[in-house]
Amino acid sequence: MSESIQKVTLNNGLRVLMEPVSTVQSVSIGFWVNSGNRYETPEQRGIAHCLEHMLFKGTPTRTPSQIAEEIEGRGGGLNAGTGRESTCYLARVLSEHTSVALDVLTDIFLNSLLDPEELEREKGVILEEMKMYEDSPGDIVHDLFGETHWQDHPLGQRIIGVPETLMAFTREMLVDFIRTHYTPDRVVIAAAGNLDPEAFAKEVEVRLGGWNPVNPGYGPAALPVSDSGSKGEKLFPRDIEQTHFCYGGDGLSLHDERRYALALLNSLLGGSMFSRLWQEVREKRGLAYDIGSYASYYSDRGLFVVYGGTSDDYFDQVIQLVRQELDRLCQEPVSARELDSAKNQLKGTRLLALESMQARMDRLGAEELVYGRVTPVEEMLERVEAVQPDDLHRLAQEIFHPDRMTLTAVNPEE
Repeated sequence: MSESIQKVTLNNGLRVLMEPVSTVQSVSIGFWVNSGNRYETPEQRGIAHCLEHMLFKGTPTRTPSQIAEEIEGRGGGLNAGTGRESTCYLARVLSEHTSVALDVLTDIFLNSLLDPEELEREKGVILEEMKMYEDSPGDIVHDLFGETHWQDHPLGQRIIGVPETLMAFTREMLVDFIRTHYTPDRVVIAAAGNLDPEAFAKEVEVRLGGWNPVNPGYGPAALPVSDSGSKGEKLFPRDIEQTHFCYGGDGLSLHDERRYALALLNSLLGGSMFSRLWQEVREKRGLAYDIGSYASYYSDRGLFVVYGGTSDDYFDQVIQLVRQELDRLCQEPVSARELDSAKNQLKGTRLLALESMQARMDRLGAEELVYGRVTPVEEMLERVEAVQPDDLHRLAQEIFHPDRMTLTAVNPEE
């Protein structure tokens, strides 16, 4: 699969990655920042997410409605997302509007007013967002799992924060967070779609080449995760009908060479409709509508989690079936046929995702932030194909040991 990814580094350290695709009519642009809730102090819990909201609340030349109209009034989309270790501000537009999208993103990135009155209003919006998650047990159980497993570490805290810290945020705190974290050396601009890389890079140079913050701060070092997390069971009763659960433990970091093997374990266990959990719990026994698994990877640690929702009467049985499938992976190497199916599923999923320009842009930005390079598709396919049954067997024995696991559940009050 041929790729034409180009990279330019400006004198201030800002990196620009571009992937031209002439067969589409759109361009996706993302401003990626090496900043997320991983780097927050206890008093700042949720500030990265709050700042993400506030950058859309006006600049000296654009009101909040004008910011939205500049992109969405042209048929495009404007959005942002805060993660554990990165934040991305993104726009998707027709290629003819590339310059407008770049101008809007630059404007909100460098010139946001962070008006105190807007901040107070936006706190109300974020409080409603918190309530929305609280009313969604299938969503909130994942946050409760992180808080239970990693306790007070920032990786275990909610990205959205908590009301107590949110209500205490001031404009000065947001400005200080920007000064500390939003510096050119921590930013990647990624673009994929119908674009001219040379012209795009020149536009970025004009708009951002002179960005040299005065007296930039330095964010706190990412704290290592303690191995003393909670390994046990914790229930959170609510007025609901089903029990929603997460059962899992430590996974692998983004730099662990075994992450391709873990991705295949996930496909086998709960990452597809032919996975063992889906077939055993849902198709064979009819005990759940939603059952699956996922792996989360961070710079120095990760998670592997099985999740699902079931009647409280079936909860113990479902957990026993989950444990049974984990034990089976620990005791018996998977067959070559099953591994081949998992490989085909994983490779197909990743290749099909690249038909989306936003997915291509995400790949450019996220991998450059983490690795300083974008993994070629051919290399990814080779790494997946190289995994053998014994690799999965050894990894399962390490990760799925019962003593390493945490169970959280949001369950009916009775």
